Amino acid sequence: MDARAEVVDRYRRYLAACNRRDWVELGTHVADTVRVNGVVRSREQYIADVVRTVTVFPDYTWELQRTVVEGEWLAVRLRGTGTRMAEFLGAPGDGSQVETDELDLYRFVDGLVVEVEGTADNARLRS
Repeated sequence: MDARAEVVDRYRRYLAACNRRDWVELGTHVADTVRVNGVVRSREQYIADVVRTVTVFPDYTWELQRTVVEGEWLAVRLRGTGTRMAEFLGAPGDGSQVETDELDLYRFVDGLVVEVEGTADNARLRS
């Protein structure tokens, strides 16, 4: 398997762990510390951030739509869907079905996520 395919495969396993809510498995894909949009987070804090999403949207799933690999960096476009069951950005937890798009850059070193830069269209999660 070439380096590009290896990074994409590793990310697919990372994403599958998120979608299964397997936080132990997720932790095996993340370095001890991760820089997220310029802020250093511990592995535990990083996982807690993901858990917050599925607390509000218990059935939330991330679907990988596109990847681009350049060196240590993986760019992804994700489609997220779920049911809003708790308040989110002022919108009530009313059982609304939501969908959003997310664009992220992940930097992998020694097979682990060490940096993430990204954004999601959170305004769509409020509608």
